[in-house]
Amino acid sequence: MFRIAFAALTLAAGGAAAQDLAVYGGGELEFAFDEDGPNTGTNSYLSAYLELENRGFYAGIWGQVANDDVANEVDLYLGYRGELASGVSYDLYYIRYIYPNDGGDCCGEVTVSLGAPLGDRIWTTLDLAYDPENALGNAYVGAAFAATDRLEVSANYGVYEVADAGSETEWDLGATWALTDETAVDLRYYDGSEYAGSYIGLSLTWDTTVFSR
Repeated sequence: MFRIAFAALTLAAGGAAAQDLAVYGGGELEFAFDEDGPNTGTNSYLSAYLELENRGFYAGIWGQVANDDVANEVDLYLGYRGELASGVSYDLYYIRYIYPNDGGDCCGEVTVSLGAPLGDRIWTTLDLAYDPENALGNAYVGAAFAATDRLEVSANYGVYEVADAGSETEWDLGATWALTDETAVDLRYYDGSEYAGSYIGLSLTWDTTVFSR
């Protein structure tokens, strides 16, 4: 689930044209209903990030705390992103996953992320990632439709490799309502071949430019 969310974050944080120097930040409060299977209750997550960008090059930190502390996570990342005159965006980055309460330094991935508009209201994405330490790859495609200036409907589908277990799939479908230019509410349905069961996620997000020049 995080791979999809992070791809969206990296595309959104930088906007279109890169600033000479900018600092971005944001947070998310998410509730996942029956994530561990039917009648398992609600899992809650609080995450935040801080990112520094200069002329398309960027580096940042993303952290998450959860009601199950095994799911606590800290990610460090750096990359380069930009946008072509055609409106196609590109992003190449490396991210390192760290789980403080579940083994510490886990692994890292190199990801190529592309985004392309289809008309004025439809946006498509493609993300290809590879973990060189474990020789595992994944691929995700996504599409978003801006129904109004505030309402966006989107879906993502991914295939990822699991060590000694072949490949698995996951997908989500949901809607995002912009409360302000910096805050939004997202309601999303998640499912996948490795999941204990499908579940619903409800989140409140906040993203802002802390500093730019």
